[in-house]
Amino acid sequence: MALRVLGVTQNLRTYMRGVEIIKRYKSALTVKKTLLNIPATQVTQLDNGLRVASEDSGASTATVGLWIDAGSRSENDRNNGVAHFLEHMAFKGTDKRSQTDLELEVENMGAHLNAYTSREQTVFYAKCLSKDVPKAVEILADIIQNSQLGESEIARERSVILREMQEVESNLQEVVFD
Repeated sequence: MALRVLGVTQNLRTYMRGVEIIKRYKSALTVKKTLLNIPATQVTQLDNGLRVASEDSGASTATVGLWIDAGSRSENDRNNGVAHFLEHMAFKGTDKRSQTDLELEVENMGAHLNAYTSREQTVFYAKCLSKDVPKAVEILADIIQNSQLGESEIARERSVILREMQEVESNLQEVVFD
C-alpha cells in the first residue's frame, strides 16, 4: 500500500510540475510570442557539400559541433563499434596538439568539449563563449582531421569501451532499444 501511495505521489508531483509550466503562459498569445522569438535556423551548404546549420540567439555563449551520419546503424560484423571507438580516440591529441595541450587550450577558453555516439550519428561539439566560436571550430576541425591513434591510447580506450559495452548489455532498457 505504501508503495502504491508513493507511486501516486510521484505521479502527482510530475503532473503538478507540468501544470506550473503551463501556468507560466497566461494565454495562447503568450505561447505564440515565445515560439516566435525562437531564432530561425539557417542551413547553408559549402562548396565541398558540408551542410552548416546556424542560429543567432544573440546569447553570449554558443555551441558548435559536427554531426556525422555514422552511428552504430551503419556498422556491420567487420567494423562493429568503430564509430564509438573513434569518438573515444578523438581527444587523445592531434598532429598539432598533445592531449594535455588540447585540454589546457579548451580549459583556458572556459569551453567544454565533448562527443557522443548514437545509432544514427557521431557528434563532436564544443560549448564556448560566442567570441571564441572561431577558435572552437578550429579545434574541432583539428580533432576531426588530425587525431593521432597511438598504440597505448588504443589499448587503454579498448578496455574502456569493453567495460562500457558490458554496462550496456546488463541494462535491459539499453538492450531492448538497441
